[in-house]
Amino acid sequence: MKSLPFLLGGLLIACGGAQTSTNTPTGGAAGGGGKPAAAGDVTFDVGPVDIKGVVFEPDALDRPAMPLVEPKKKTTIEKQRQTFASQKDPVQKQAHGAILATLLYQKSKDDKANETALWTEARQVLREAAAAAAKGKPDEITLRLLGSYELLLEDYAAGAQAWSALLALDPKNKEAPYFRAWWAHSLLKQFKNAEALEVVKNETPSEKQPELAYAIAWAKWRTGDNAGAWTALVAASKGWGSNPRREAIDRDLMVFASRNRDLPVDAAAKELFAVTGAKQPAQQYATLATLGLQAYQFAGRWDDAAAAIDKAINVAGSTVPVNDVPTLRYQQATFMVAVDNPEQSAKYGKLAIEAMPACGAKCPENQKQDMIYGLYVTGRLFHGLYATANDVRYYQPAKDLYTATVSVLMDPTKRAEAQRDLTNLDATLKNKKQGTGTHDKGVLAPLLRRHDQEVQACYETWLTRNPKVGGNLTVDLESDQTGVIKGVATEPKAGAADLSAVAGCVAERAKTWKLPTRGAAGTTRIKLAYTLSPAKK
Repeated sequence: MKSLPFLLGGLLIACGGAQTSTNTPTGGAAGGGGKPAAAGDVTFDVGPVDIKGVVFEPDALDRPAMPLVEPKKKTTIEKQRQTFASQKDPVQKQAHGAILATLLYQKSKDDKANETALWTEARQVLREAAAAAAKGKPDEITLRLLGSYELLLEDYAAGAQAWSALLALDPKNKEAPYFRAWWAHSLLKQFKNAEALEVVKNETPSEKQPELAYAIAWAKWRTGDNAGAWTALVAASKGWGSNPRREAIDRDLMVFASRNRDLPVDAAAKELFAVTGAKQPAQQYATLATLGLQAYQFAGRWDDAAAAIDKAINVAGSTVPVNDVPTLRYQQATFMVAVDNPEQSAKYGKLAIEAMPACGAKCPENQKQDMIYGLYVTGRLFHGLYATANDVRYYQPAKDLYTATVSVLMDPTKRAEAQRDLTNLDATLKNKKQGTGTHDKGVLAPLLRRHDQEVQACYETWLTRNPKVGGNLTVDLESDQTGVIKGVATEPKAGAADLSAVAGCVAERAKTWKLPTRGAAGTTRIKLAYTLSPAKK
């Protein structure tokens, strides 16, 4: 079985080596810079944090098939230009315009340096031919060619007009579903999502019409119908066949599955196996690993990400590539931090380290050390949470991660640092007193940063509808002694559109977040600040 370098290559940098150590945790802090509003209360700010959102687009539909109209007699482009210019009859002008557009397209295949100029000339010829048509109604071939050229040149507004006119010319044309797909696609590329949905709302997605099913999927997804979008995308995938850009379909399947929170992991995996033809364990392993490492992780679905990886390892059994296992387990350890499961995080972390000897030379030493140090830093985080809040749930996971990493850290300075922290952790245990412990900004800030991907996922959901949305978002959290989030408020306030819709999504996610239990009674108030902007392409 092949390993997953295409998945794992960038993850160590993002989640392992990029982590930094904090001051040695000792305990006893009283808020980390926050100013108590009353005895036991803690208030502090975190941020601002820059969030760059990905603007997802329907990339599987690249360009329509170009119809070609060959001349009856051999000619040249220059002669055909003259013939076209001399035509007065609207029918003949369109016929000769189609021939000239075909000759220009064929030349563009061999003359890449002038490709855009040749396409532009062909489009202008077709626009002139269409304008000369009797009663302002161009014929089918002129509109078909014009619609194709408008999309080649990324004039989606003009493309929508051409494909709409083509469909209106003959609604019962056997290729009407194909024309409708490109009409909707032209609107989707302009983010006219409601209009695109209107174009396809009465259509049933079918694998026999994959382009239309794909357009339906995106129109539904961008307008909030996740279930309908998934059904349509599955149909498109099943019928895609040898059409180009299959990789974009596979990407969209992962994105749609992960952003549909009502679609369970098992159901998503079953359909992904079916549409991608993943029948063998190796294929199912790759699908499930991708689902966990890429799809669910970037959607901020931490539990589902870890579950998908467990399923990947289970389905492959002993055939899992030895150089995948450490990173898979390492990633699971990081996911469990965000869902407040320190015990499971430590278990996954130990599994990652235990898998390294079998990996041998297939795992570069610097990557292994990055992971080991990342797990040590996670242990420090747990130590800090225990030392400041006096939440005993973090003590043993911290000790387990320290113990697992201290002997395998190659850097003498880091190894000595880990040994000191292990000693300090035992001292913290002896010195902790019942009824003490509060929330500390220096420790909670990196814990809360683990939720940044959830904020980004909320932001990206709205970017699919409005690619220009962005700005500043603040989230006010209030927690009691139990660490449960009791109140969430946002600025702007939660609403139905744009940044307010992002705020509403983040607020719903934040209600599920968990802080450590405090040993001492009191209220914790935290203001999180984010600056949201689309990522540059």
